[in-house]
Amino acid sequence: MNLTKIIRIVSLTVFLVCTAAIIVYLISSAKEKQTNEDVRDLKNNGTKVPEVLDEYAGVYAENHDTIGWLKIDGTAIDYVVMYAPDEIEKYLRTDFYGNHATGGCLFVDEYCDIDTSDNLIIYGHNMHNGTMFADLLKYESEDFGLEHRTIHFDTIYEKHDYELVAAIYTDLDGDEETGFRYYEYVGANDEESFEKYCDFIEKNRLYDTGVTLRPGDRILTLSTCSYHSDDGRFILVARRLD
Repeated sequence: MNLTKIIRIVSLTVFLVCTAAIIVYLISSAKEKQTNEDVRDLKNNGTKVPEVLDEYAGVYAENHDTIGWLKIDGTAIDYVVMYAPDEIEKYLRTDFYGNHATGGCLFVDEYCDIDTSDNLIIYGHNMHNGTMFADLLKYESEDFGLEHRTIHFDTIYEKHDYELVAAIYTDLDGDEETGFRYYEYVGANDEESFEKYCDFIEKNRLYDTGVTLRPGDRILTLSTCSYHSDDGRFILVARRLD
């Protein structure tokens, strides 16, 4: 077999493998998008569950890990939020129905308590197909951030709006020199930790929103991967309005 024929065979093999990978990705992406639509259809479906808002009763009845719903105008973010504190990162690669999914679900940090934590942290993947938390990166733009200050996060028990405090690039393994471990801050345990959190925000915010945190605020942190460093993260910090 001459060299030219070998090169053609190798090239064809690479082409076929790449084509197959693209097809698998497109099918998986379409399936995940359909799943998200199916979950949205469970809202306001007439189901009644004691203490759960009627809007989300059908979603909760289908999966008791449901803890809320997140929606941000001007983005594709309009998703159920899960909470499984006894199964760490359960929804990292699992969809609402328990099937494997690259995009997983939005989920609340296992160390948060939905009722008592001063800072609720929600994680989501930065998906290349634009789903999950990909659109958080729109908040890199000051113009977009100031025009879309309001973030809607309802628990299954109460409806709430939050206002944007900051958009921040940081690193997963931050320290006193390079960053703040925002994912360890779930509440104002003391005045010193709250002040450190506020200092982290002020030093790292991409632009001034005109909003600062005050002691006693209920905080929402949205976190996704970014690619400015190996362990880069992009986060939004918001404070509850009511």
